[in-house]
Amino acid sequence: MFKDFFTILPKVLHLRSIIGFNSLVFALKKTPLIGKVIPDRLYKTTFLKVIYWIFHIIKEVGALFIGKMAGISCVYIAAWVLSSAYKSHDMIPGMSESNIFGMFALFFFILYALIGVLLNTNIFKKTPEKDYLVFMIRMDAKKLNNTLFAYDLTKMFIGYYLVGPVTAIIGCPFWAWLVIPFLAVFIKLFGAGFLSLRYKMRSIKHKPLRNSYAGDVFKLVAIILLMPVLMIMIINGCYVPLPVVIACVILLMVLGIIGFFVLKNTDSTLHRKALHDGFVVEKASTVEAKNQTRSFKKIKADGSFKSDKKGFEYLNALFVKRHRKMLIMKPVVFSVILLALLAFIIYLFIAVYYEDNGADACRNMVMNNLVNLFTFKGFSDPLVNLEDSSFQFFRWCASFQLFALLVPITIAENSFKCTQAMYINCDNSLMTFSFFKKREMIMKLFDIRFKQLLKINLPPAIISAAGANLVLFATGGQDYPFQYLVTFIIAAAMTVVYSMSWLSLYYLFQPFTTTVTVKSGAYAAARTVFSIIMAIVMWIPAHSLIVFGVTVVFAVLFVIIMRTLVSRKAPKTWRAKA
Repeated sequence: MFKDFFTILPKVLHLRSIIGFNSLVFALKKTPLIGKVIPDRLYKTTFLKVIYWIFHIIKEVGALFIGKMAGISCVYIAAWVLSSAYKSHDMIPGMSESNIFGMFALFFFILYALIGVLLNTNIFKKTPEKDYLVFMIRMDAKKLNNTLFAYDLTKMFIGYYLVGPVTAIIGCPFWAWLVIPFLAVFIKLFGAGFLSLRYKMRSIKHKPLRNSYAGDVFKLVAIILLMPVLMIMIINGCYVPLPVVIACVILLMVLGIIGFFVLKNTDSTLHRKALHDGFVVEKASTVEAKNQTRSFKKIKADGSFKSDKKGFEYLNALFVKRHRKMLIMKPVVFSVILLALLAFIIYLFIAVYYEDNGADACRNMVMNNLVNLFTFKGFSDPLVNLEDSSFQFFRWCASFQLFALLVPITIAENSFKCTQAMYINCDNSLMTFSFFKKREMIMKLFDIRFKQLLKINLPPAIISAAGANLVLFATGGQDYPFQYLVTFIIAAAMTVVYSMSWLSLYYLFQPFTTTVTVKSGAYAAARTVFSIIMAIVMWIPAHSLIVFGVTVVFAVLFVIIMRTLVSRKAPKTWRAKA
């Protein structure tokens, strides 16, 4: 087993490096302007390959330290804060602060690990290196999958173990930080074993293993809604006793051992079949008939449509009508979740005020503050203690780190999936007609679609801005006139930038195939670079008035520049791909 591990793993890591390097060079060569000056011999340059290999190793190490260690650090920090609060208020008499720390650390880690298994455990995950090694050079699929799984377990164990001794400084007991890395391995084994057993059972019935989109949405919504409730209960003294937590640890370890043997008894044929099901892409006609790919199922058309509109306006209206479930579901679901959270926060404020001051005072407070809200004033009778450091921090975010409160806009953004649907159900067929690829036709439809994306993406953005304004309102009101309005404008400008970026990149690179997979390294590179730049910019602290001016100016210039690029380049890049 260990011989296989040390034989296969270097080959996989080396192959990943080669694939990554070739993909990078290919993306650069397909990038406008830059691609014209990059020679083909760059693929053979040994010096650049060595440099990329070094960066690849750094990336692997970074995944260990940034990913694994950051997650477990959040668990330890939450446990430390709660254990300190519980001890200072003597909420668990007779238990030392160290044991309270260990109890919360184990409890939160179990939740953290189980959520990770629920959302992201797939030993059969398809990757290019698996495709090459299994189907081209005939490597044993079981040995390959198990080797990569063991590699992931090793990285996870090391990352968790390195954080453990550091937490001893802030009071984490020895037994807790020693158990957690082993517990993580058992939970991952349990998840992998369960997935293997599930695949085996469905394979017997000749059914493919698919993830349900509705199920994924339900899981995400449940986690988002239940976690705040759970934290509130724990803060108010409703905790899981240490013996129960230890019993859960023992149960999960037993399940992990069972998962190990299930995984061990899964034969190589099933591993190969699982990878085969993930890699084999049927012809477009078969896909249309059977709807076997998950992406295609999400964007298939349904329903009939009648309209008085003509030309491209009719085409866009038809597209939206027949894809309303896919286009509208994510923004609507996300908007409902945000509204529910805002309503819950407001309810907590009012409930606390009611308990302290009675019904009459509470009624007067609500009415007076509603009037002040619509007249752009602050509180006449604050709901919260403005000297509380946490409220001051959120108020600082609303004034100097506003993008941090507008992160939901990024999560709710739906333009990428919309462009997939545009290609598979409209453009793929229309590209066979020469008139559709003329510049004036491209720009006419481009403008219509840009306006449509704004309509789809604006509601979650407006609700996110309302949440940021709620923070301002709950902590004393706006600092300067029209600060509430400025927040809404910034959110709208962000939506403009996101919508224009994904739509223009789609027109500039047209990366999709008939099976809605991305077949353009340049497109992937452009998306990655843009996302990194936006992530960096969003965490630069600046006053909201400065953010307002910069964001609005940038949005206007960005729209003008990207629209000009589309007008010049799209007639050449606007073509169907196999």
